[in-house]
Amino acid sequence: MKGCSKFTAAASAGVSVVALAAAGPVWAQSQQTQPASDADIVVTGVLRDTLASKAPIALTNVNDQKIRDVVPVSAADLLTEIPGVVVNSDNGETKNSVYARGLSNGTASGTFGYYWTQILEDGMPVVPSLYSNFQPDMFLRADVTTKRVQAVRGGSAAVTGPNAPGGLFNYISKTGLTDPGGMIIARLGLEGDDNVYQKFDAYYGARNDAKTFGWSLGGNYRRSFGYREIPYPLNKGGQIKGNVNALYDSKFGSGGLLFTLKYLNDHTGNLDSYRPLAYGFDNPQFTDVFGRSVNFLPTENIAHSVPFGADDSRYWNPSDFSHEESLAAGLKWDHDFGGGWKISNNLRVQQNKVEHTYATDIGYQSLLNADTFRLMRTQLAGLANTPGFFTLSDRSTGQTLARVYRVTAASQSGICVTPVSNGYCIDRTTPNLLPNQTIVNEAPIDSTNLILTVGSSNANGIIRSRDFMDLFTLTKSFSTITVTGGVYFSQSRFSRDFAYGGRGVMPLQNGPSPLDVTFQTTTSTTAGGAAGTVYQLTDPAGFGALGSSVGLTLQDRAKTREISPLFGITWEPNDKLLFDFGARYTFYRGWGENRRFATNPDATSRTFGGLDGDPLTLYDNLYAIESSATRFTFDKRVSYLQYSGAVSYMFSNQAAVYFRYTKGRKNQDAFWDGFNVSQKLADEYTLDPLPTIEQMELSLQYRNRWLTFNPVLFYTDLTNVPVRRNDGLLADGATRYTTRPFFSHYRSYGLELDNSIRFARWFDIRNVLTLNWGRSVSFASINLGTCNGVPTPEKCPNGIQPQDDDFAEYISGPQERAARVTYNGTANFHFGPLTAYYRFRYISSRPVTVRNTFRLPAQKLSDFGLRLDASDAIQISFNINNLFNDINPTQVSQVGTRPSNLTEEQFLELYPNALSQVQTNAPRS
Repeated sequence: MKGCSKFTAAASAGVSVVALAAAGPVWAQSQQTQPASDADIVVTGVLRDTLASKAPIALTNVNDQKIRDVVPVSAADLLTEIPGVVVNSDNGETKNSVYARGLSNGTASGTFGYYWTQILEDGMPVVPSLYSNFQPDMFLRADVTTKRVQAVRGGSAAVTGPNAPGGLFNYISKTGLTDPGGMIIARLGLEGDDNVYQKFDAYYGARNDAKTFGWSLGGNYRRSFGYREIPYPLNKGGQIKGNVNALYDSKFGSGGLLFTLKYLNDHTGNLDSYRPLAYGFDNPQFTDVFGRSVNFLPTENIAHSVPFGADDSRYWNPSDFSHEESLAAGLKWDHDFGGGWKISNNLRVQQNKVEHTYATDIGYQSLLNADTFRLMRTQLAGLANTPGFFTLSDRSTGQTLARVYRVTAASQSGICVTPVSNGYCIDRTTPNLLPNQTIVNEAPIDSTNLILTVGSSNANGIIRSRDFMDLFTLTKSFSTITVTGGVYFSQSRFSRDFAYGGRGVMPLQNGPSPLDVTFQTTTSTTAGGAAGTVYQLTDPAGFGALGSSVGLTLQDRAKTREISPLFGITWEPNDKLLFDFGARYTFYRGWGENRRFATNPDATSRTFGGLDGDPLTLYDNLYAIESSATRFTFDKRVSYLQYSGAVSYMFSNQAAVYFRYTKGRKNQDAFWDGFNVSQKLADEYTLDPLPTIEQMELSLQYRNRWLTFNPVLFYTDLTNVPVRRNDGLLADGATRYTTRPFFSHYRSYGLELDNSIRFARWFDIRNVLTLNWGRSVSFASINLGTCNGVPTPEKCPNGIQPQDDDFAEYISGPQERAARVTYNGTANFHFGPLTAYYRFRYISSRPVTVRNTFRLPAQKLSDFGLRLDASDAIQISFNINNLFNDINPTQVSQVGTRPSNLTEEQFLELYPNALSQVQTNAPRS
């Protein structure tokens, strides 16, 4: 489990009890993750079911015993058992980052954490087309119904999987035919400072005596708070899965049918909603005030209604975090006609939906930063330069905690206790009662008098897809040649509705709550009205700018269609030599309409009362509305070829070698997300050229009773990776646009090793090692244009066109976030009914950027587990994750805005111990 700080037998670990019925043989499986044996059937990364010994692919299996023995943070956490794969699951159960073979670029954010890979469930994509904030791990849970995870990295994935040249990770379910019997697992434990963790799994499968008909039903329910002191569960919910399968014989041949059904209803929180404060970048040290487990999420009920245009509303409740729902049905048919003819058809229909209602944009900001109040839309309301003061009060007691003046040259004398910054200062006569005001930054960044800001720019959003997928293959086997042809078809209907939940200000403290904010004019003006006029900037929940265009208020509608004919041929001239080739040609189309809302034109009027009719309650006056000018239609098409070929040679039943070459491409998912300025830009946007991946791999496989040795040398060359910026401004200084693309080039090569050594019947070790040398051959860094030498485009006078910004600086350097060494070693001990394991994971230091300005420190993590087979029907396990309570930073960023006259390299050289924000792994649990 995650995050526990105490270490006692009763309180520091997760304890689970497993009850079985008629399933004794299940426990005979090895505790460790075994490489695929000759008896295993490969269904991932191949166009037809194949014996592992005959499949020239980089394959790893994670079996169900391994899944039960460890306590993964998420389904993605199981992928750490696979060589060549790097996983960052510190975000929590969802929105993780996974990459393989050095393809780290573009995966730092959990919103696109699986960009180069594909997660499958029973052979079909969980999310056929990736979208921002709509990732496959949101709709996938690894529980007792999961039989194994079968992973293929690189190589044939480009041909056998949809839009996934980096790798395929297939979570395969149990069925009544393969796994009869029952199982109940109750896992209880602690996270953080005594936060209770509860997870319950159940499974039952049955089959007839002839083993021709079976069914199964299972699922899980989980409730946990994470390791931070929040008042509501971080994760809450579960799933239920069932299937029915039957085998048959007829005069036309034999075959089988498998029907599957899944319903998932879950809530998951994101631990990267904010990052605790620290000093430094290369080796950040947390502040003494807060440490690593501080909670900056709002701690009370701040749910409220949010305008969605003028005639609709959304309800925003951050305690729900992300609410995921998935309903999926599948039907797989396999038939053998005899004479070498076989067909297979895998159909999946599903609806995935996530409602994001979590608090986000939680960051550190100075009270004197212009954005603190500007993002509450005072400028839009016409109060940008109105003299007056802002009052921040406790919403429960009404106590004034701070007062900030907006000053002019004529009025600042005698009212300020701080220097004027950005036209703001703190009132001399009002005590500043905000907590933790002594935290300072050595850098010249506006980060004294710190407060917290909270918003929901990616929240209160409903994202939904309705997907239809089908994979059909026809295979004909001759004496030495097997030919497979088929087609993959996928169509998705996608919708996204976002209403901006508002923005608030909170004190810098553990367990904060939004403050009440008002603005009072000190001078009579046309914009602000009479002196002494008080404007209420926040609603009763402490949020302002509800439903405004400062955040995402939008409606997107898109459809995508992929049609991919497939072809594969295998030639075995003798029992030693094998030639394998596959190709996939894809026809892709994406079409739809994007709607971007703009602030209603009445917002600046002092007589406009907004939704409640009161002109002085600004929080509901600034909502955005839709207009025909902000609707952008699109219809994009692209077609492309991918292919892969291999030759393998078997020296004996124990040793084999293969070489594979692949040329794959990556379609640009969610390309339509940038059509937010004009129809002209939407029309000019092109999908070509697609990112192209050239891969080579050389593998040696050796195994005997005591040793498994499987090194793979790999080479990856990635070109045509588009880089755009969407923060450019047009000549009016306000309208944003997306630049044309510039293309980056990456290259990596290395060694993957999967090695198991059985020293004795009671002791074995498995080593999973990846050595990777990655480089950004040419990284495109786009430079935005300037206005008459002024580097901030918003200062351009109206009508003056900024300097052309369609140019980029190409930089060579290390590949960002690519680790040189990744290791996962597990020692297993077996003493009769007692089994134990110790797992050590290590990721070497890695550069955060191509410029290598600073590096994330090396990461190490130890896990420990015990399992007692008390009887044929009862099993008790005990687990401790992060045994030595190691702290591993995985995301580091600066606090505040870097001075414009300093490059990132200069800033870090001058201020290596400046305030930073750090995300880490979970504490011991």
